[in-house]
Amino acid sequence: MVMSLGWNPFYKNERRSAEVHILHAYAEDFYGCELRVVVAGYIRPERNFASLAELIDAINNDIALARNSLARPAYQALKDSDDLKPTSAA
Repeated sequence: MVMSLGWNPFYKNERRSAEVHILHAYAEDFYGCELRVVVAGYIRPERNFASLAELIDAINNDIALARNSLARPAYQALKDSDDLKPTSAA
């Protein structure tokens, strides 16, 4: 995943938010389900963009960089983290 964490100045947000872009394509949606994420790195600082096309290009570059980084063995090991395993329902 890649995530924007901040104010998202292009959209003139008045509140900080975390927007997660999931890289894997799932067969079904999972609305209403618990989602766990691990922040494993930092790509770039938040900035404003002159156009939506420029923002989309930056996001696509972030995705390419994230895919490349996540292919490394140290990041692959995160898949086995106990923090990412499902918990039993209470």
